[in-house]
Amino acid sequence: MTTFVLLALMTLVILVLAALVLYLTDRFNMLERETHDLLRKLQDAQAKPTGPYAGLSGKALWDAVTGLEVGALDELTLDGVRKRYRLLLADHIHWIFHEGVGDVAKGFDKVPGNSRTLRTPKAQVESWLPPEAVAEIYRCGQGYAVGDPEALPTLRERLDQACAQLHSQCALEPGQPASQLLMPPKPEAAAAGESPSAGALVTPATPRTPVLPSSE
Repeated sequence: MTTFVLLALMTLVILVLAALVLYLTDRFNMLERETHDLLRKLQDAQAKPTGPYAGLSGKALWDAVTGLEVGALDELTLDGVRKRYRLLLADHIHWIFHEGVGDVAKGFDKVPGNSRTLRTPKAQVESWLPPEAVAEIYRCGQGYAVGDPEALPTLRERLDQACAQLHSQCALEPGQPASQLLMPPKPEAAAAGESPSAGALVTPATPRTPVLPSSE
């Protein structure tokens, strides 16, 4: 009788231990799967572009919006980046033009670099533009500051062509001509139906968005 009881107890203990091992094994496998899923989600989150321009800035951002090098961006993401890029492009153009205007007043003559860190509503983004476009916009700003009425029509045409070329490279509609925003006539000249007088320094409206020095 005693032997039978011992055997029954041993059998029960073995069954309990087996059930415990199976339970722990199942829990371990479940935790392992959850850990793998969490790590995969973290990796996907790190790999996924973030920010208003999908984590891009500078030359890489320009290459993406112009289609030179889109990287891992899908067409939907790239389209959203390109639409938001219009404001960044406008701010960069305005800043370059006003540099030309301001340098005339200071007696400077130095084309700025083609990279500039600009403040957007959500972040600070480095913008890059082709050097030839930067030089052309800067020279137009200088010419406008000089105020030669005979040169203004040509300057307006040059500015509009340079800006239209940038928009075309980015597959963006040009919109309102840049000269209408950046090259308004002086109030007294507009009232008389004339261009600004020669030699007068005309300062356009200040840029719409404050800018910060480039990290370069």
